[in-house]
Amino acid sequence: MSGPLIGVTGAPGNVGTPLVGELLRRGARVRVLARHPEKARQAFADAPPSQIEFGTLEFGKRRTYLDAFNGLEKLFVLRPPAVSQVSKDMFPALDVALGAGVRHFALLSLQGADRLPFTPHAQLEKHLEGNGAAHTFLRPSFFMQNLTTTHLPELKKGIIAVPAGNGRTSFVDANDVGEAAAVVLTEGGHENRAYELTGPDALTYREVAEIFTRVTGHLYRSTDPNPLAFYRQMRGHGAGRAETLVMEGIYATARLGLAKHVSDDLPALLGRPAHSIEDFARTLPALLQGDHHA
Repeated sequence: MSGPLIGVTGAPGNVGTPLVGELLRRGARVRVLARHPEKARQAFADAPPSQIEFGTLEFGKRRTYLDAFNGLEKLFVLRPPAVSQVSKDMFPALDVALGAGVRHFALLSLQGADRLPFTPHAQLEKHLEGNGAAHTFLRPSFFMQNLTTTHLPELKKGIIAVPAGNGRTSFVDANDVGEAAAVVLTEGGHENRAYELTGPDALTYREVAEIFTRVTGHLYRSTDPNPLAFYRQMRGHGAGRAETLVMEGIYATARLGLAKHVSDDLPALLGRPAHSIEDFARTLPALLQGDHHA
């Protein structure tokens, strides 16, 4: 197996898992970098051994950096939710990666990061822009999958409980984002570019609930809790304080109408339409199998 060795952080995960699958399908050589590589090995147990290897990487633990990045030519960078101080925990790791020979960084950023300079994603973009290697910034909108992971307890009850008001959001399928990342890492012409990755529609959460109801035959409704009620809700589910406050900020941008832009970048990268909320709704029964609601 020839070709550049591509490092992937954030796998397994919403984006990392489909990314690794698409890289392997394209014949790429992949090194999955994880805090617990044995768990990653189990997640990708069916992958061809000639195409995949596993390494230990924990941002903030410098002793893991050299072995993780040695021999890589390209690197997919995902900020773990637990990392809030990217300058302390991620900049040194990315500098080691550069020194180890990485020549192209693909960063999972955030829709509007270029207009939100104080976000960790914008800080990572700025750092990578200045390091001399090629970069590609993937700026996705809100993942459809967040509704079935972060907000699963409410969704099981037929409720979408997020403080986004009547603001519209251009929801994107994380599987599409993973596939797009594979494209930019295996094809030329994407160096020093930024792509805004959205789905085909900008919808309110009430409209999402209506689509879920129509497609699945189960009743869903959107409750739009106030920010304090949402904070208590998420903390009650075990979410950390910092993580919850970040979510509050993201939903505030949606409430203010800053998450509604629909871009053509994703279908242009994939050569097909981006998945819609209707497509995602068809997967809900399998995801929620065994959980009954009115």
